[in-house]
Amino acid sequence: MTISCLITAEHASNQVPERWRHLFRGHEEVLESHRGWDRGSLELAQALARSLHAPLLAGRITRLLIDLNRSAGHPRRFSAFSLGLAASEQAELIETYWRPHWDRYSNYLNTQAGRIIHLACHSFTPVLDGKPRATDIGLLFDPARPDEAGFCHDLGAQLRQALPDLRVHMNQPYRGISNGLGQQHRPHYSDERLITFEREINQRLLGSLSRIADLLPELLRATAAGRS
Repeated sequence: MTISCLITAEHASNQVPERWRHLFRGHEEVLESHRGWDRGSLELAQALARSLHAPLLAGRITRLLIDLNRSAGHPRRFSAFSLGLAASEQAELIETYWRPHWDRYSNYLNTQAGRIIHLACHSFTPVLDGKPRATDIGLLFDPARPDEAGFCHDLGAQLRQALPDLRVHMNQPYRGISNGLGQQHRPHYSDERLITFEREINQRLLGSLSRIADLLPELLRATAAGRS
């Protein structure tokens, strides 16, 4: 069976086009926070895409305008900064940024033969509500999909062996079945056809991204080959 990889990074950017900058006037600092983007996710996604010769779908704007990892109609697709926009303005954000991302993803799934491995790159803050998080690298997947779960557990085992000083956890610090791009497409594809999972990295490791980026492609290949 042929295997192809697709890399995405929905929260790769905190940029605000000139058209929408008035929404953040006086609140510019929020764009530099985790609310505005997943710091480091783009760099790792780019490194993986280069090493795997895989296409990359990366967000170009802050999720505070529209969240590319939320489905149509989800209450948090628009943030407090964009929720009050007129329907025509929200439609403009949807058609300019959200729909093209989802359409390119769907088109790839529909036109690529064989098994597809979709890896979504995200990052998370080291401390939440004053409490340090216990995870360094999280692999988020649907435990009800046996091939997907097996793939992530195999990959996790390889990561722990290669990076023994890091804490690699399954479905931490978030659930693998939460609303998102891959989660919304799972019902349309068996996990023999599509393995879709998120790789969450603790932002305390941003200085070590090259170390992880160098290892992960080979581990992904080995895991995929072992389960083909």
